Amino acid sequence: MTNNHHEAPRHHWVVRYYRAQLRIALRVFSALWLIPRPIAGAGFAWLRRTEVPKRGTTVKSSIRSKVLVPVLIITGVVVLIVMLAARWQHPDGKPSSDGTAIPGESPVQLSTWRRPTTTDPQVFAIAYARAMWTYDTRQHSYVDWQNAVSVFADPSSAAPQVAKSLLPQWAEWDQLQSHKARATVGTVTAEVTPELEAMINRSEAPTGWHAYVVHGKQTVVTDTDTRFLDRQAAVAVVCTPTCSFWSATAQVSP
Repeated sequence: MTNNHHEAPRHHWVVRYYRAQLRIALRVFSALWLIPRPIAGAGFAWLRRTEVPKRGTTVKSSIRSKVLVPVLIITGVVVLIVMLAARWQHPDGKPSSDGTAIPGESPVQLSTWRRPTTTDPQVFAIAYARAMWTYDTRQHSYVDWQNAVSVFADPSSAAPQVAKSLLPQWAEWDQLQSHKARATVGTVTAEVTPELEAMINRSEAPTGWHAYVVHGKQTVVTDTDTRFLDRQAAVAVVCTPTCSFWSATAQVSP
């Protein structure tokens, strides 16, 4: 008896090989969260739709399909490799072109950024001012600098945001970084003004509160010049008894 069914054409061995590679890659990459699960699911669905039919099923094949399938499979494998390489270089998936530090990298800490453990409010205020006026764009990121000054404040309050507010803005940091700028500060002084003394005497401040007007001479070196700038800020700390940052402002009343 004549069989009216035709045997399904076998895929070329190259097609079979790359289909197997693609299937393995989808399973491994989705398990490790290197690619989103929906993308992996779409890949598996495509593999099922283009699976080789069982014997006895009538199939209409064409030269175009024989060429297209290997091309699609090879393209899929290449895309997966590129995505894996990108995730390996940037584990968090965020771009680093804005100057931020990649979380996978170790943060940089300048020696002048260390927060002192002290009960002396004046020493603490001077240390904060020195950290605020010292940087080196060749060695650390803007985020490193922000984190350094934030450490001076109590993390359970809004004080860390205030501590960072006296730093340059992102656009200014980009300009400094483009010129490989670095800054140091010499002697820093801290004094109590009559206005600040009056606030303490009137009990308008919390227990352990101290405020100073800090002054410093900053030296800024870039790839084009060197500048000497006078810096001034009002810094408040609270010591109960160990000191921590309370608030600060660059606008100091004369």
